[in-house]
Amino acid sequence: MRQRLVLPSLLLLLPACIVEAPTSEKSGVSPARSQGKQAGVPNGAILGDLAELQGATFLPPSVTPGDSTQVVLVFRALKATADDWQVFVHVEDADGRQERMNVDHPLRRPTSTWKPGEQIQDSFVVTLPVTWRTRAVNIYVGLWLPRTEERMPIRNPQAVRTDGNNRVLLVQLPVAG
Repeated sequence: MRQRLVLPSLLLLLPACIVEAPTSEKSGVSPARSQGKQAGVPNGAILGDLAELQGATFLPPSVTPGDSTQVVLVFRALKATADDWQVFVHVEDADGRQERMNVDHPLRRPTSTWKPGEQIQDSFVVTLPVTWRTRAVNIYVGLWLPRTEERMPIRNPQAVRTDGNNRVLLVQLPVAG
């Protein structure tokens, strides 16, 4: 019940709260907005020669400790591959006080089935632990190959925000409450 009372007021402040990484203008994902309960964040990271991470949506566009947000990643396939890469997702306290959460998972549609030019969506849930007290969380994403533990290199690190370890900072998501 508390979240229902807090969320509408947060949505009015959302454009000032979500921190986006620099992006290409061709991402096709709407920027964060105050209407509705979903926020889109464009990206534009080129992951190896396999895909462009066009962006993501978050529903709701902020989290409260103990609650969840549904995340949908949007990829555009650039080249076919026989390998099945997986998504790694690292959720970190923006102030560095909490231990990192991993939300790694296989893609709903394996990369070995992607065709160049296709747009692929992958969804997952991020649930913030009840014990986390922070103003925001950084959500880093990328692709990795489980059989080799290799991360897909980011080909355009100058155009997107990365940490230098082939992790794309997708968003800094506000934490309510």
